Amino acid sequence: MSKSFPVRKSLLCDETLAHNIEAVHGLSDVHCQLITASMRDVYLVTSYEKRYVLYIYRCDQRTPAEILGEWKFVDFLYTNGIPVAPAVPNKNGELLMTFGAPEGTRHGVLAPFVDGKHLRQRPNVGAVRTYGRIVAQIHALADTMPFDLARPTNDWETLVNQPVAAFDSVITVNPEDKADLHQAAAVLHPKMAALPREKPFYGMIHGDVIRANAQVSDDGQVTVLDFDLCGLGWRAYDVASYLQVLRGLPDQDESERAFLGGYQEIRSLTTFEQEALPLFEAVRTIFDIGVKAANVYHWGSAYLHTFLGQSMKQLKQCMKSVG
Repeated sequence: MSKSFPVRKSLLCDETLAHNIEAVHGLSDVHCQLITASMRDVYLVTSYEKRYVLYIYRCDQRTPAEILGEWKFVDFLYTNGIPVAPAVPNKNGELLMTFGAPEGTRHGVLAPFVDGKHLRQRPNVGAVRTYGRIVAQIHALADTMPFDLARPTNDWETLVNQPVAAFDSVITVNPEDKADLHQAAAVLHPKMAALPREKPFYGMIHGDVIRANAQVSDDGQVTVLDFDLCGLGWRAYDVASYLQVLRGLPDQDESERAFLGGYQEIRSLTTFEQEALPLFEAVRTIFDIGVKAANVYHWGSAYLHTFLGQSMKQLKQCMKSVG
């Protein structure tokens, strides 16, 4: 019998992580505490100097080039005045930390800790409007970026085809839900294929514009976090991603007006983009289902089933508007 058993994803020792950060970043009295272990393992890092956040990627999630592309985009936005939290380089000027985990090589990035609470915990019309404005600034600024990035594309394959395939692989899902998901995908496919892929409709996007990725400080300042899903895509998808999370909330209409109002202070949505919003809400719903399905071996199938009923109901509502 083998002395070691294969693992899908390990949790790295927090004490060893702290010693590693002290060594490569030149910080003192470092302590690490796990915050979440979802798409990435996220740690709060405290030191004598200040607080940070450590992001550790799965070994099979992103290539080193893709991780560096993410943080190069964040740095570009930061240097151009967008409120984001750029990576903190180590003593040698490098961003990536490398860890030899049981399942393979994993990479980490250190970033500043941002005080406040995310928008879901601190709902505020003014902050929502600011969030919309910043997302539009990101879209407009991205079109001036003088370099290309090694990032995944937010297209049919990533947003619909792969999520549906992941859902098909879950053994505890009933055939009716699978059939409904395939039917929705069949309707969406030709509509997405007909969408334009040129500026300003298409370009670098955040990829995950939800309330949890807008950090609101005590004085109302908004910082945009988590660019793990950034890449080429339709700008209307970012807008629709935020609108999708509002459905069914008591402040849905007020928050939708605030976000769209803030966004269009900077960048007006064309008639085509406004008409595409229901389509992208449906796409985002499928993507969300697919993320939970693709992670059943990391998070457990119970997590998927907790949200599945509401997600399928929301998808059916979206599809009524898609036509």
